[in-house]
Amino acid sequence: MNTVRSIDRPTATMPPAQRGFTIVELMVALVLGLVLVGGVINVFVTSGQTTRVNQNLSRIHENARFAVEMMAREIREAGQVPCGSTLSANVIRDASGGAPVVPWWASTFSGMVQGFDNTTNSTAIKGFGAGTADRVTNTDAILILRPSSDEADLRRMASHDPASTSFKDATTITTAVRDRYYSRPSLICDGRSAALLQIGAASIGLGEYDYGTGTLNCSMNLGSANDTCSSTTPRTFDAGAQLTVWDPAFWYVGFNARGTRSLYRVGIKVNKTTGTIEMDVQEMIPDVENLQIDYLTRNRDTGNVLATDWKAASDPAFASGWNSETNPTAEVVAVRATLTLRSTEAVGEGGNPLQRTFVVLGAIRNREL
Repeated sequence: MNTVRSIDRPTATMPPAQRGFTIVELMVALVLGLVLVGGVINVFVTSGQTTRVNQNLSRIHENARFAVEMMAREIREAGQVPCGSTLSANVIRDASGGAPVVPWWASTFSGMVQGFDNTTNSTAIKGFGAGTADRVTNTDAILILRPSSDEADLRRMASHDPASTSFKDATTITTAVRDRYYSRPSLICDGRSAALLQIGAASIGLGEYDYGTGTLNCSMNLGSANDTCSSTTPRTFDAGAQLTVWDPAFWYVGFNARGTRSLYRVGIKVNKTTGTIEMDVQEMIPDVENLQIDYLTRNRDTGNVLATDWKAASDPAFASGWNSETNPTAEVVAVRATLTLRSTEAVGEGGNPLQRTFVVLGAIRNREL
């Protein structure tokens, strides 16, 4: 009997059906992606905000350092004479308005340091107002009278000839020096005294500075002069006397052209065309909101005893003025200026600008104990 062998054949099978993501899986993936992207965006935004805050803080501190350095230096130099002597003659008078008057930038008879409280208007220099460079109300101001501290301005004299109203320079007068001293208020001093006057012109050929042509000089006598210039005495300055330009400074907070506030400095400059003295208004530091100034005094009538606290410019101690000769009970020996600066951008809490306060302390060198 024949046996038929059966051959097993593999059963054909269909490949497994392909299946995609379900809608739930897609939504979960989408949510996870959004969370991840949101986290990245949040990190980026936070990092950017932190960078802006740090940049604004850095700018505030940079501005503050510059303000502190500039103001402190000029406070220290108030009334300073390079020769170490005393200013005995101020012959600067402005008669352009009729009767001769001492201009604000030469008002040494009123004190080498003069304070203006936040309600005291300084109309002779920069008064309260709302225009560009006008002084902001409720902010203090200070006037510092001093010669230039730039060594390039300091000239040594070989001789002084009162008869020809001239000083002979010990070295060559360059074009830059001639231009610098043209019609320039200046200080001449030696070891005995000093005088504030106007140099009319400087001659390269003669090597001389002529003060006889100074239109603001009320007298050619440089020994002494009272406030009305009605009483003067002559003197001849010694060989080796030093001449330097006069460089007063009025510091205040004013409105800038951008609609915010800045720290301003008013000095003087010479109009090269007319030879007249003009105000030189400079914006020094942007974004300065406030300036408050206090003064430390000593009593010369009681052995230079220091006051126990700082005084504002409105203090009754200054009712008799800022000149230590006429008000010896309140001679200013140090100044404390408090500056409030703000950030340029509104990166502080609540979308407000950041604010920081800095203090400038300066002791007047020629009045140190």
